[in-house]
Amino acid sequence: MQRKRPWRRVLWLLLGIVLAYLLFCYQAARGYVSPLRETPLKPVWVVETTIPTAAGANPTWVTPGLAAGKDAKVVFVLAHGYGGTRATWSGLMQELPKRGIEAIAPAMPGQDESPDRQVGFGLKESDVIVDAVKWIRARSKKPPKIVLLGLSMGGAATWIASAKDPTVDGVVTEGAYARFDEAMNQFFNRQFAGGSVVLAPVVTFAKGMTGLEPSSVVPLDAAASWKKPALVIQGASDTLIVGSHAERLAKASGAELWYVTGAAHAECYYVAKDEYLKRLVEFTERLGGAGVSGQ
Repeated sequence: MQRKRPWRRVLWLLLGIVLAYLLFCYQAARGYVSPLRETPLKPVWVVETTIPTAAGANPTWVTPGLAAGKDAKVVFVLAHGYGGTRATWSGLMQELPKRGIEAIAPAMPGQDESPDRQVGFGLKESDVIVDAVKWIRARSKKPPKIVLLGLSMGGAATWIASAKDPTVDGVVTEGAYARFDEAMNQFFNRQFAGGSVVLAPVVTFAKGMTGLEPSSVVPLDAAASWKKPALVIQGASDTLIVGSHAERLAKASGAELWYVTGAAHAECYYVAKDEYLKRLVEFTERLGGAGVSGQ
């Protein structure tokens, strides 16, 4: 019986390693574009509703005044980040009405209970934000001032939404990236040296699954076209979306830049709650005399 040559064994071993590597990258891409979902527990101080979106009826939380059709001077549209849920905004949605501000928080694509099965890394999310703005305006007898507030990927989507509907009145973002491709490569390289190169097939598979080119998601371009009040918030200890993203977004939009000392990614509200709320209220007072202090 003829024995296999050693080089054939090596070839089969290498082929197995390559196939295992590609399978790993494929599964990682699937998990990246369709992450595990968490269904948030609704707090008693919000009302559950839905808003129409391209993917279907989208589960959304609103403050009671907005749900009841109460005339509001200011409404915040809240967009959570990657891996988050509407519960991200639970505390803020309890506090804002106390200050005369209403709020709406839709589930973002591919997360929470959204009917959309895949995330859009800022693009599809921006469409949901615009849909929320339309929902507010359709049920408001007296049009309120509308402020878009987004966190992380939701912040990137918020900038993109501001270009799709430049009639909104203000933009506030926390931990948003200026370019998705850059943020993605930084994330991979944080996992290990050269991660963006080693994990390049993950990006290729994800592009095939979503039809999305990472370099096409550029919130910085939208920020550059924004001419109204804006506030960029950045955790001073954020190592996921580093400060250079916030600095470029603030410079492009002319926004005020607030660094929150001691805050990591998506922690600014929890680290500096009182100041966070104070700044949001002060921000509304810059909206053409329609701030809550004028009520």
